[in-house]
Order: sequence, then C-alpha cells, then structure tokens
Amino acid sequence: MFNVSRSTGLYALLFCSGLLLTSQAHAFDLNGAWATGTDQCKQVFVKKGDKISFAQFSEEFGGGFVAEGNDVRSKTARCTITSRKETGDTIDFQAACASEIMATSTNLRLKILDANSVSRIFPDPAMAGMELTFYRCSM
Repeated sequence: MFNVSRSTGLYALLFCSGLLLTSQAHAFDLNGAWATGTDQCKQVFVKKGDKISFAQFSEEFGGGFVAEGNDVRSKTARCTITSRKETGDTIDFQAACASEIMATSTNLRLKILDANSVSRIFPDPAMAGMELTFYRCSM
C-alpha cells in the first residue's frame, strides 16, 4: 500500500493547483479590421503604414470596426473595453464608448463563428434574434 503523509499530499495538491492557475487561457484574438463582408474590406478600410483607418464614404459599402487591444472603433464611435468574459463561443464585453455627441456604457455580445468571423448578438428583447456578422479583413 502507498502511504503518503498529510503534509506531502498537501504540498502535491498546492503544486498541481499552482500549475493550473499559471496556465494561460487562450482568449479569442479580436485584433484587426472587421467588415460586414469580406468583399467590402477594401472599400471600408485603408491602411497607411501600420495604421488602419476608415475609407472615405466607407459607410456606403457596409459597416465595420477596428479592434486594437482594449480599443474598438467604428466610423462614428470609439470604445474602450472595461471587462471581457469569454464563455464557450460567446464573448461578453462591457465598454465605455464615446461619439461626437454622447458618451455611454455599453454591453456587447459576440458569438465566435470561426477564427475569422463573429456575429454581434443584440440582447435587447426588442431586437431578439437579430445578429450582424463581421469578417476579419486581411490588411
């Protein structure tokens, strides 16, 4: 029979727990330019050096956003992600957003479809079932 002292067992348990706590969770990489259609990327975004901007009249070709770390911007608003929770294929964000006319706190929900596409889910009951799909642009 294998006999382990209580302190040895406790040390082993703490060691294993430490390994589990230090392992990295692999969060979905949202960084980059995202458009409502892959064929719209060149009409919605322009790249100057390493900076991605919105093309003039980009709104005529569809929507999009650019994510860089905790900053997310569209043609009309800038948001800073204040919290992020990823559960399975869904990411919930709390963000502080500002446009030219107002500032607001916003809840955003994205469903990960694959590495290069996500759907924004609108949790408002008045918009139940509405989703808007975005595709990663290769810039």
